[in-house]
Amino acid sequence: MNETIIEFDNKKRLKLALFGLLLTIAALAFAYYIFFVAEKIRIFPGALMLTLGGLGCYCLIGGVKSLFVKDRTGLILNANGIRYNGTPVGIKAGTVKWTAIQSVSTGMAHGVHFVFLKLHHPENYLQQFSPQVQQHVLENGIAVSADQLSLDFNTLKKLIEEYYERYKGQ
Repeated sequence: MNETIIEFDNKKRLKLALFGLLLTIAALAFAYYIFFVAEKIRIFPGALMLTLGGLGCYCLIGGVKSLFVKDRTGLILNANGIRYNGTPVGIKAGTVKWTAIQSVSTGMAHGVHFVFLKLHHPENYLQQFSPQVQQHVLENGIAVSADQLSLDFNTLKKLIEEYYERYKGQ
């Protein structure tokens, strides 16, 4: 159990791209109908559909872009610590040493299961984050999810807990 590297799952990333494509097509089709076909133009629903179309484009571009990233490493667990590349917070925090972690807990937010890494001294990792993100990390810790990884949540939780128990005192 020297080092475990878990890669991103391209099937899950492809779902994001397809979701973005469907959202873009549906929203722009409704916007077209509202602005060009309907007898009475309604500004608010039209603006809402254009906004949803923009969100769909963002998901589509993000999904397609993530499919072609060369480095597919999503999570690294080793004796030095844990590095999670699945969120901007995880990327900016870098490798979090096992000795810096106060506790490991689980929770759910927005329908997604997370493993929260509560830190002893979170201020060591917070300098590069916005105040809102700093507050979230102070309250909950750094969140790790299996959402984009090529393993399920229970396996992720078990792996993190095993590494934490083994290396927390070193």
